[in-house]
Amino acid sequence: MPQSQIIVTSRYLKSGTQKSKNKRRNYTKYIATRETVEVRDQNTIDRNDNATKNQQELLRDLLSDFPEAKKYLEYEDYIAAPTVENASELISTIIERNADIIGNRQNFVGYMAMRPGVQKRGSHGLFNEKDEPIILDRVANEIANHKGNVWSHVVSLRREDAVRLGYDNSEVWRDLVKRHISDIAKSQRIPLCNLKWYASFHDTAHHPHIHLLVYSTNPKQGFLTAKGIDQIRSAFANDIFHDDLQSIYQKQTLSRDELKAVSKTEFESIVRKIQQGGFDNPQLENFILKLHSQLQNVKGKKVYGYLPPDVKETVNNIFSELAKDENIRQLYEKWCSLERLKYKTYTQKEKVLPSLTDNKVFQPVRNMIIRTVLDMNNPIVEEPEPTEQSEDTSDSPPVEISPQFDESEQSENDNIIFSDNDDLTVEDFIWSDENTVTVDIDDVPQSKYYLKWSSSYKEACKLIYNKQSKLEDFKKAEQLLLSESQTGNVLAIHDLGKLYSTDKLGEKDEEKSFAYYKEALQGFMETEPDSDFMFPYEPKYEGQIMKPVDMRSYVWYRIGKMHCYGLGTEQDYKQAFDWFLKSATAGNKFAQYSLANLYYYENGVEKDLSQAFLWYQKSSAQGQPYASYVIAQMYNKGEYVTQNEDTAQRYYNAALSGFLELGSKDQADDNLYYKLGSMFKKGLGTDINMDKAIDYFKRSEEMNNKNGLYEYGKVLLLGENIPQDIEKAVKLLEKAIKLENINAKRFLALELISGEHLDQDIDKGLAMLTECADSRDAYACYKLGKIYFKGDIVLQDLDKSEKYLLSAEDNEFTQYAFGILYLQKEKYDILKAVDCFEKSADKNMWSSYQLGRLYLFGAEGLEKDKTKAVEWLTKSADNGNEVAQNMLNHLDNLENTMLANTIFGLFANLSRCIEEDYTQKYKAVRRTVDSRLRRMIHRKKQSLGIKDDQSQSYEQSY
Repeated sequence: MPQSQIIVTSRYLKSGTQKSKNKRRNYTKYIATRETVEVRDQNTIDRNDNATKNQQELLRDLLSDFPEAKKYLEYEDYIAAPTVENASELISTIIERNADIIGNRQNFVGYMAMRPGVQKRGSHGLFNEKDEPIILDRVANEIANHKGNVWSHVVSLRREDAVRLGYDNSEVWRDLVKRHISDIAKSQRIPLCNLKWYASFHDTAHHPHIHLLVYSTNPKQGFLTAKGIDQIRSAFANDIFHDDLQSIYQKQTLSRDELKAVSKTEFESIVRKIQQGGFDNPQLENFILKLHSQLQNVKGKKVYGYLPPDVKETVNNIFSELAKDENIRQLYEKWCSLERLKYKTYTQKEKVLPSLTDNKVFQPVRNMIIRTVLDMNNPIVEEPEPTEQSEDTSDSPPVEISPQFDESEQSENDNIIFSDNDDLTVEDFIWSDENTVTVDIDDVPQSKYYLKWSSSYKEACKLIYNKQSKLEDFKKAEQLLLSESQTGNVLAIHDLGKLYSTDKLGEKDEEKSFAYYKEALQGFMETEPDSDFMFPYEPKYEGQIMKPVDMRSYVWYRIGKMHCYGLGTEQDYKQAFDWFLKSATAGNKFAQYSLANLYYYENGVEKDLSQAFLWYQKSSAQGQPYASYVIAQMYNKGEYVTQNEDTAQRYYNAALSGFLELGSKDQADDNLYYKLGSMFKKGLGTDINMDKAIDYFKRSEEMNNKNGLYEYGKVLLLGENIPQDIEKAVKLLEKAIKLENINAKRFLALELISGEHLDQDIDKGLAMLTECADSRDAYACYKLGKIYFKGDIVLQDLDKSEKYLLSAEDNEFTQYAFGILYLQKEKYDILKAVDCFEKSADKNMWSSYQLGRLYLFGAEGLEKDKTKAVEWLTKSADNGNEVAQNMLNHLDNLENTMLANTIFGLFANLSRCIEEDYTQKYKAVRRTVDSRLRRMIHRKKQSLGIKDDQSQSYEQSY
C-alpha cells in the first residue's frame, strides 16, 4: 500500500509571454476538449491499457517544460503503472497546475472556480474565510490586475487518504485552510492583516486537491523560499495526518522499548565474554586503557572541546569501535528509519542521515565516553535523579489563605451566593428549636450594621463569581453592593473591599479596598455582642414570620479571618487565633480548619501538630473537605501520625467527594479546580485520570489561578495527553511567573537550559534558576548544585555546588550528590562522603554501591574492608543495581571486572543516548499543527473571520 503522503506545490502566477504561445495554445485546447475526450475514451479505450502514443508524446513535452511534475502523486502512479487512465490523470494535473502559464491569471481564476469536478458553493467553487457570496468575475479581474506576485498552492492527497481522513468535501478543506492561513502568511512573509486568499476544491478521481491563491494587498510584500514551502507542507501534513503521525510515534516508542530489552541482553553477553577472556575486540580495550592514561595527564577541563588533538583522536576511535557493534548499529538504524518515515509523511525529499559518529544529535556521546573512562572503577550507567517535588508543596495547606480566594469562605457562603433553590440557608446556622433564643424586647441592637443575605446581595455575588461576567456585570454588582452597604449590610461592605482589591473594575484600588475592609471589620465588631439573635434571611413568602438565628460562631470566624489576613487592620495572628478558637470551640468547621492551620504553620501560636491534627479532624468530621485533604497528606507523609497509605487514600476520597459536590453546585473557585486537577493527576482518592486533570487545570487557568496556569502551561509545552502548543504554553507559564509561581519559573528555566521543547537559552535559563534558588526553592537549589558539579554547561564550581546543595531538600538524592562531591580532589573528605552515602543507602541503590566500591578498593583515609564491601554491594544489587551484582560475581578478577564495567557502561550509555533521543525528539509530536508556525494566529485571525477555538480569556479571579 502506498505511503500516506501530502503533496504541496507552490508557484507565483505571471502573465503569458510570446515565447511559448503555440504550446500554450495546444495546452489550452487540451483543457477545453479534455473532458469530451475523456468521455469518448471511456467508451472506446480500456482505461487499463498502456498509455497511447499521443499521451506519451504529450507527457514528454509537458515533463520537459514542467519538470516539477515528477514530484506529483500522479507521476508516481504513472511510473508504477503507465496506463491510459494514469497518463490521463497526470496530463490533466500538469495542465491544471500550470494553467497560469498556459493562459493568464484571469482565465486561471475562472478555471479554478468552474473546472469540471470542482465542488461548487453556489454558482462556482471559489471560497475564502468569509461567508459572503464571492463574485467570480470581480475576483478574476482583481487578481489579474494585481501589480504584485500572486502565489498558487496546490495541496493534493491520494483518494484513499482523502476518504479515510474525511478530506472529500470543500467545507473540510476550507476549515483546514482557515486553521493554517496564518502559517502561510508567515512562511510567505506577508503580514496577516494584508493577506488575501481564495481557494477551490477539485474532487478528482485519484487525487482530490485544492487550489489556493495567496497575495498581499501591498504589492511589495511577499516572498516564498523552498524553506517556506516546506513549512507550509509541514503545517498541512501535521494537521491532516495527525492520527497517522501519532501512530508512528507510538511505534517508535514500542521499538525503543523492544530494542532496550534486546540491547540489555547483548551488553550482558559482551561483559561475560570480557570476563571470560573471550571478548574479541582487544582494540577497544586498548583504546580505553590508552584514553584512561592520557586523561590522567590532561590539565584543566576534561571535556572533549578542550582536549588536545591526540586525546580527541582516541575518544573518536572509541566512538567508532562502539558504533561498529551490531546491536548499536541496529539500534541506530531503527532510529534512522523512523526519522525518515516521519519526514516522508510531508515531503518528497529523502531524508539523508549521517553516520552515528557524525550525527550532531549524538555529539554528547564523546563527553559520555570521557566521563565513563575517567571513572574506570565506577562506571555509573544511569544517574539517580529526584522526581520533581513541586506538586507536593503547592497543594499543602496555605500559610496565608488569600482573602480573595478563601477556600473555606467560598464553600461556606456559596449555599447562599449560588444556590437557585428557595431554601436558602447558611449551612452552619440552620435554625432549629435547640437554638431558639428568648430575648428582651428592649434589648434592641443599637448599631446600624447588620448581616443579611438579601436578594440584592446574592445577585451581586452571582455576578461577581460568574465565570462569564464582563466589565458591565462587575459594575452592576458594584452598584448593588454599594446600595446594600449604605444600609449597613456588613457582608456587602466586606465584598466591596474584596472587589476593589481585584482588577475586575479596571485597575485595583488598594486604598478604597482597605477603607471598605476597615468598615467591614468595624461592622462585625459592632454586631458581635448581638450576634446570638440575628435575622440574616429575607422571608421566602409574604407574611412569613422569621425566627432568629445564633450567628456568634460565624461572626467570630469572620473577625478572626480579617485579623489573620490583615484586611482593614494590621495582620495579627494572635488576635486571629483568639477569635478562631472561640468560633472553633463553638463548632464552626471553617474556624476549626483555620485554627488548625495556625497550629500547623506556627502562626500566632507555638507549632503543635497534635493540636493541628485534632482541629483538622473536628473540621473533617463536619464535612469540611479541605480538612480531610490535609489529614490525608499527613497520613501520606507520616507527619505526626503513622504513615498509612490506605488511610490517606480514604481521607483523600472524602475530600474529593466534597470537592466534586461543591463543583456540582457551581460553587467551585479557581483554587478548587486546581486541587481537583492535582488529585486526578496524582490519583489521590481516585484512579489517575489525566484527561480530567487537564480539564480542571484548564478551568483553573481560565480563572487566572497561578497554579492552574503553571500546570496547564506545562502540559501544553510537553504535549503529553494533549496537542502541544508551545507559544500558548510559554504565555501561560510567564503569566504564572508574574503571579509569583516558583514552580512555573523553575520549570521554564530548566526547559530553557535543556532545549528539549524550547529554543535553548542556557544563560537565561541559568539566571532564572538562580533566582529560584535564591528564593529558597529547594529543587532549584538541587538542580543548580548538580549543574555546577557536572560542569557541562558552565565551568565546574564545586564551591557553588556545595552551597546550593546545602539549601536543597535533605533527601536521598541530595545526600548522594554530597557523597560524590566529597570524593572530588578539591573537596575531598572521605568521612563526610561515607556518612552521606550511609544516610541515603536505604533509599538510593547507588549510595550503597558507592559504599561497596569504597570499601572494596579502599581510599585515602579509608581502609579496604572486603566484608563491608560485600555487604553494601549486596544491598545495592538486591535493590536492582546490575553493576553492583556484576562486581559481586567477579570479586576475584577485579582488573577484568573494572574494564568490563567500563565497557558495559560505554555500551549502555551509548544505547541510552539513542533511546532517550526518542523521548526528547518526539515528546511533542501529538500536535494538530506545527507549533513553530502558529505565532501569528491569535493576533490577527479575527480580521480574517477565523474561529479561534484555542483562545482563552484570562479574567482575573475574584
